Amino acid sequence: MCLESPELVHLTQVSFLCFLASTSPDVLAARKAEIWSSLDETTKTVYGNLYLEQLYANFEAHVPTCPVDLSPVVTAMRSALFSKRPKSRYAVGRGTCTLMYVLSVLPSWISDRLLVAMSPITRDARPAKLQQSTSLVM
Repeated sequence: MCLESPELVHLTQVSFLCFLASTSPDVLAARKAEIWSSLDETTKTVYGNLYLEQLYANFEAHVPTCPVDLSPVVTAMRSALFSKRPKSRYAVGRGTCTLMYVLSVLPSWISDRLLVAMSPITRDARPAKLQQSTSLVM
């Protein structure tokens, strides 16, 4: 593949619902601590540790529903990288093709609500600054 020629460069998105490389609670806790320690003080002040705790608690509740086998993701990425004409999206995982079709035919506002409902982030999880400001809270 010639990278100098812009017409040969394709942008590809690999879509999947949920795949995890490791579901060990120790690995997740270590990753949470690593993320928190890598943030600057301003970001820590804006979001707060409680927000990170809420996100990880919701994430850990969704862990049992996620497949551990990453081979479908790797296969889709390999297909995208080595294809002469890669697809714009690759659906990976059970039900993803159906979900992508349904989202494409629904109005945007319904698609957005459906994706929010499926998200592991709950509506009550808000950054610290949003909790302090009553005018910004929905």
